[in-house]
Amino acid sequence: MTQHASYGPVHGPPEGEISRRGFMRRMLGVGTGLLSLQFIGGTIAFLWPNVTEGLGAQITLGTAETINTAAPQWAEGLPYVYNQANLFFVNVPAGQARVEGEGLVTTPIPDPGDEVVALWRKCPHLGCQVPQLCEASQWFECLCHGSKYTILGQHRDGPAPRGLDSFPVSVVDGEYVIDTREVVSGPPAGTTGFDERTTDSIDHCTG
Repeated sequence: MTQHASYGPVHGPPEGEISRRGFMRRMLGVGTGLLSLQFIGGTIAFLWPNVTEGLGAQITLGTAETINTAAPQWAEGLPYVYNQANLFFVNVPAGQARVEGEGLVTTPIPDPGDEVVALWRKCPHLGCQVPQLCEASQWFECLCHGSKYTILGQHRDGPAPRGLDSFPVSVVDGEYVIDTREVVSGPPAGTTGFDERTTDSIDHCTG
């Protein structure tokens, strides 16, 4: 009967256990996979347009007095930012006076009645959030791709196909009620009216 030579003791982890090197390789693979998923997800979220149509509720902002208390410069035409509904609430006559006065309003308008507009802060181009009014130009200027809008949301420059969309506003018992269940498309690009200035005549926040 043939005798096999002994190979001596076998060194390594007990059967069923993973070696330290194998464990590190496995953890490295898992970490790389998670990072890849996060990168892909973030890229898709950035490139994919925001197509949400409204927030689906009626929102009561309060009276003109309530808004003036929360944002005193609203009477001077500075849009009231209402983050819960992602919108700008604009005092239209005061906004016109602010632009015509190049940022100065000599006579504040604390109660514009129903002359208001609720602008959705979603840029019609690719859905980026539009920041607060630019002090230099007195326009809304999207930081993503440079689209520019008047204080009333009219398109004036950039790749957006129209002005800022808005929500219907009604006055109920003296309080402003915004219906985010319906979105009103902004005026087509090139619409004339309130602000006739060209992009070459004023400074801007974006390039």
